[in-house]
Amino acid sequence: MSAMTRFTIAVFLHLVGMVGLFFGYGLEWVASSLLRRSTNAEEVRAWLRIYRLSLPISGPGLLLLILSGGYFFSITESMKQGWLVASLLAIVFALGIGFVFILPRMRMLRAVLPEGNTPLSEAARACVQGPMIITLIRVRFLLALGILYLMIAKPDLATSLFILLGAIVVGLVSAATAWTARPASLR
Repeated sequence: MSAMTRFTIAVFLHLVGMVGLFFGYGLEWVASSLLRRSTNAEEVRAWLRIYRLSLPISGPGLLLLILSGGYFFSITESMKQGWLVASLLAIVFALGIGFVFILPRMRMLRAVLPEGNTPLSEAARACVQGPMIITLIRVRFLLALGILYLMIAKPDLATSLFILLGAIVVGLVSAATAWTARPASLR
């Protein structure tokens, strides 16, 4: 196989990985937004199924991105570029958000759900309406969007870190209403 064919396949896999990652993260965004409006256990379970569907899409997408990106690094020796270092730090940060903060909260939510189609208990209501899940999911989505921008613009390290910080701030701002407003179902 020629080097150009390998490169073309790697570019294709990188793009497929990006589509998978953003599709999965988009499902998480939608599910977390609608989860807050749930009033009974069945509604919560429905949105948790959508959230659970996102993981087998975004996980392999991220893996494809990392593997194909590793191939690009090996043939271009671009590890010294600032945008790449910042992107790798952001990927580790985003993984930390998912594994350390989002997944445990989702497990806790499943654990406090009552059986059947009953109204939510106070513990379940607090989990569903808490602003943390929606904030973390939005920050992670916008951080991934910031990484995409870095891959296109390829700025130096300081500029890259500033851009990623901006993406985190935009993620926090996009979740501000979750911290200040009650879900429409509770008004």
